[in-house]
Amino acid sequence: MTTDQQIASDLIKRQLDTIRVEIGLENELLSQIEQLKKDITALIAGVDLTTLTKAQLNELLKRIEKAINDFYADCTEQMQQTINDIGDNEARYLPRLFILATDGNSGIKILSDAQITSLTAGILLGGLTLKETFAVQEAQLFNAVKRQIRTGAVDGVIPDLAGVFKKTNNWIKATVPTATGAIRNQIIYAFGRINSKVKGWQHYSIIDERTSAICFSRNHLIWDKDKQPIGHDQIFQLPPLHCRCRSSVLPLTDLQAESDGMTNEKWINSRSLAQLQEQFGKGIGKMLKSGEVTIADIVKNGGLQPMTLTELKEKYH
Repeated sequence: MTTDQQIASDLIKRQLDTIRVEIGLENELLSQIEQLKKDITALIAGVDLTTLTKAQLNELLKRIEKAINDFYADCTEQMQQTINDIGDNEARYLPRLFILATDGNSGIKILSDAQITSLTAGILLGGLTLKETFAVQEAQLFNAVKRQIRTGAVDGVIPDLAGVFKKTNNWIKATVPTATGAIRNQIIYAFGRINSKVKGWQHYSIIDERTSAICFSRNHLIWDKDKQPIGHDQIFQLPPLHCRCRSSVLPLTDLQAESDGMTNEKWINSRSLAQLQEQFGKGIGKMLKSGEVTIADIVKNGGLQPMTLTELKEKYH
């Protein structure tokens, strides 16, 4: 296995563990959303909306708005803390990975605390900061609930909170993986920029029916350190390239070496049965090794078990 293949293998393994952290956070936030829905349902339970005065209706909406505001304040704090922890852990991990892969620590530079903080605080999701992203979601949720209640007050229709909160769940499912993928790639790219051993970049995509056309077309493409394309004409773009993007940027130490890419199948073949079972559990690990399931299958179907940030830190300490 070449140096770049070793680096790619370890980063892909780590990406899958980070996805497990995403699952844990996502499950926690979805549980909190369900509680928020129950709290709002309780506020309007037994209330005949058609008999409320304007003042009473406004007071009800204020209480609902506060409940939604409190949820998104907590949500923003939890998500930002997760980004901070993943970013910091990634930045501490990369130097160790390069030292092991390149047989020495000569010339390996680390990102400063200030650089890490700047990266974690500056994550953009579709051009919006994390705080702005959740502010938009908060406003959309409150306005949707408000419409339901006002319609109920006029027409006597029971508010459809299930339909409203289904969209909220989808927003969370989109935001969590997009944000964690963004910080991982930002840290990897920033680390590569300050280290002379990194000569370029390769795009890696998880390939399945969910893979977007843009990520499929860019899978395994290579750019030099200055982001100039090698053997193709596509411009360099740092993942995530779209909402819920699972692509990664892989640093390369040798642009002259022949590279056929680290595909999901090759990555599995590079791991022993024991290693796969340690990461995915005995059953899934065995099925991965035998070819009964693929990496794409277990990511797509939720086969990855949640992992806490503490477990991630301990595993890559």
